[in-house]
Amino acid sequence: MAGRIPFFRIVTLLIVVLAIPSALEAKQEASDQTDSLKVGVYSGTILSSESDFLPHYLVHNQFGEVDENDRFFIGGELRYSRKISSQLGLTTGFSFRNDLLSSHFAELTYSKLYLKVGRAKERVGGLFNNISSGSLALSENARPVPMISVGLVEYVDVPFLQGYFEVKGNLSHRWLEEDRYISNALLHGKTFYLRLDLDKHIGFKASSGVVHFAQYGGTSPQGDKQPSGFSDYLRVFFGAGIPNPDGTTEGESNGLGNHFGIIETTVEQRIGKHMLKINYQKPFEDEGGIQYVSLTDYLFGLEWTLPKSDGWITKLYAEWIQTKWQGGPGLPDATTEIPDEQANFGYSFGQRDDTYNNWLYRSGWTYNGLVMGNPLFLTHARTLNFLEDYPDYETFIANNRIRALHFGFEGNLSKSLSYSSLFTYTENFGTYAGLYEGRFSWNGVLTNPNFDYPFRPGRIQKYMMVELFYKQPFEGLPFSFKLQLARDYGDLYRATGASVSVHYELTKH
Repeated sequence: MAGRIPFFRIVTLLIVVLAIPSALEAKQEASDQTDSLKVGVYSGTILSSESDFLPHYLVHNQFGEVDENDRFFIGGELRYSRKISSQLGLTTGFSFRNDLLSSHFAELTYSKLYLKVGRAKERVGGLFNNISSGSLALSENARPVPMISVGLVEYVDVPFLQGYFEVKGNLSHRWLEEDRYISNALLHGKTFYLRLDLDKHIGFKASSGVVHFAQYGGTSPQGDKQPSGFSDYLRVFFGAGIPNPDGTTEGESNGLGNHFGIIETTVEQRIGKHMLKINYQKPFEDEGGIQYVSLTDYLFGLEWTLPKSDGWITKLYAEWIQTKWQGGPGLPDATTEIPDEQANFGYSFGQRDDTYNNWLYRSGWTYNGLVMGNPLFLTHARTLNFLEDYPDYETFIANNRIRALHFGFEGNLSKSLSYSSLFTYTENFGTYAGLYEGRFSWNGVLTNPNFDYPFRPGRIQKYMMVELFYKQPFEGLPFSFKLQLARDYGDLYRATGASVSVHYELTKH
């Protein structure tokens, strides 16, 4: 949903500017030029009890590399780093799976500043572990989008505050694909985080920040070119609204483009050699959704890292997600048929935030058909694998009103054998558009008590996976083996699958 996003204004920009001198003056130990090369190749097969699709965790959170139609695969990754001087470094690499070149990038760093171009695997938001269900902002679910990005590699001190406060952020620009509802749309992105660092004193850190993305520009199926000039970019940057001259954004004209983001807070506490982290993410689609703390729509994660890196359990993670409310069931904007709150059944306008969806940018928060955020939000195409054909109601994400409880843990069964395990319980309620037969409609369940809707009542679905990684069982040979076992079951469908692969890895410094 488009909207005016009145944050990230001059104060934020000034703080970032103040941080740049600290980044440029960061002291680093001088060293000779060094090179690092890492090459990995793998091959295997993937099986499923369903002929048309794979269980959830065998296809999702894989950076879009898994093709459900390719049951045999070969892939690889190369990463090369060179430290040109004590301040200057270069990293480049690529990855592929079968005929898909999934990533290719180059990154230049100077002190604590970086410039990155290409398709780079990255995550925005969350605790950056491998046992979460996925960030609400930018997860590892979809293939990386071509981009150029500049920012800070890590937190830097805010001047004059004696190292207690630090900032980190970036600015990015991406180019979305042609094969989407608004073809060749552009994607603006930026992040800003402020952190209180008391780690040396009491082992405590607390950070909070904003992640803001906006789709704009591109061409509609009718051939209408959406605004994409430099002045339009500035309005997108600040979330300011402009009218769309071709009139195709009626009801959404208060902001240029499709805005989406999260407000995120993370707290870290060291207790002896243990580390506890709490992560909170609040998604927003417009100004009305910007709340620092919400008890209706959010992701809450708790991570516990144990001190023994070779122990049976090294990390535990629990997560709760709920996005069922989305501002409420009232219409986003007034229409000719529903001009006031009385006709809107007493609800205020500006509701039905429709997470990851947008009226004009109907491909929503997806890239190449996959959700760029948390994959528990199901696309209409995904649901057609196990549900009878039903209307999409002009939404790409068919299920964004969810509640989910997720657990993950990882550890070691022996010196060479490591594991991880995921379990996710979800309650799925579809979308307001599906429930009322349209995002700007009051039909469906309101006018027909027997209205047939796949997510009415809410559907319970569970996803689970166990992964085993046997590192170099043959002494002197750099071969490792991976086994993934997955099972999905519940009201939507049942599926069981497995992936078996052999890995070869070479590292040279």
